[in-house]
Formats: sequence, structure tokens, C-alpha cells
Amino acid sequence: MGLRMRRLALPATVTVLLVLTSGCSAADPSPRTTPDPAERAAVAQAQHPAMRDGVPIAEDVWTQLWTPRQAGSAIRDCVYEGSGGVLAFRAAPLARQSEVMYLGEGFSGSLSALGALGDFGDQRAVGRLVDSCVAAYPIDGRLWLVPEADRDTLYSYDVTVLRRCLLAHGQRVPRMPSRARFDTLLRASAPWNAYDLVVVANRRAWYALADACPAIPPDIAAQIVTFQHGEINAG
Repeated sequence: MGLRMRRLALPATVTVLLVLTSGCSAADPSPRTTPDPAERAAVAQAQHPAMRDGVPIAEDVWTQLWTPRQAGSAIRDCVYEGSGGVLAFRAAPLARQSEVMYLGEGFSGSLSALGALGDFGDQRAVGRLVDSCVAAYPIDGRLWLVPEADRDTLYSYDVTVLRRCLLAHGQRVPRMPSRARFDTLLRASAPWNAYDLVVVANRRAWYALADACPAIPPDIAAQIVTFQHGEINAG
């Protein structure tokens, strides 16, 4: 006995769902492999002192964007290790860092000697070491530039989107402050930052995380990048 094929009529809603599902899988973008505008601005600012002083910097020297809090510790460790343990770097307070970032002067801090300086008795050698360490840790300082009118949007985004996204991607996130405390920290130029504990293994992992969990709401970020671009061109 021959088998007869039956044509099944799918409901319109099911048909639309199938089309949308297949379309999404076909349209998934390829992983990003180059810096976005915010990253280019941060890298340019971090590498400016080295370029000014003629210090060669490799293109792959940076792995991710760092928060201002993270960068102080990372640069301290870099200077200590690079000097063979004879130099100690101490980052300036965050409020001072925000001023330095506005001026495009890299990262601010103080140095002290922990022992006989040897090769680092020459100020030029010290400067080259610090420049190279600053260049390796580009800072995402965009939270310093968020307009006051957008702070409600920023807080809501951090609570409902960013914090959850980072946790879902296996990252640790600092405890979320109250709304009042959040505002106080912003006014003091020491903003709460969901990325303060984020460390990734390589640039590819950074691109994937940064794209999945943008540190700043896209609408606000677009305004800030435009401002940064203008500042860099002016400099």
C-alpha cells in the first residue's frame, strides 16, 4: 500500500516564529576583532605619554579596559615588577584621576624608592617604565563624563541590566550601593563601577564580554564617545 504525503497547514503564529528563529541564527554577527570607539579613545589616552616620550609600545600590549580603581593597583604592580622591586607607585585619589583624564595626561600618581635605585637612578629610565605601564592599562573613564540628567538611567541600567549580565557571564560584581550612595560617589568623582572586579584572559574574551555587557547604556555611551573624539582631535 502506497504512503500518501499529507501537507500540514501551520498556524500563522507558528510560521512567523519559525521564520524569525531561522533568521536570527543566520544573522548572528561574527565576534568582534578590533577596538570600538570607546576602546580606541582609552588606548590613545593611555599611550599618549609613551608616544610623547618616544617609548615604543606594542600594539597588543593591552588586554582590556580597566576601571580607574583597577588601574591604580595594576600600574603599581607593573612598576614594582618592572623596576625589580625598587620602585613603588601610588595612584592619586580618584577625584584627581578624573582631572588628569580630562587633560589627557595619562594616569596620576607618586613614586617612592624602596631600595638602591641602580638603573632607575636616571629619571628618564623611571619615566619610560611608568609610561610603558600606563600604556598597558587603558582606563574606561566614561562614568566621569555621564551627564547629571542621565544618572537615573545609569543607575537603573546598572541594577537591572549590567549587574545581572556580568554575573551571568561568570564575573564577580561589587555590591550595588543605594541610589543615594550611588549619587554621592558620582559627585565625588569616585563612581561605583560594575566592572571593578572584571579581569579577562585575552583581548578576544574582552571584546565578547564588553559587547554582551556594555559598561554604559548605549545612548549615553554614544554621547560620551562623541565628546572624547572631539577632545582627542583638539589635543
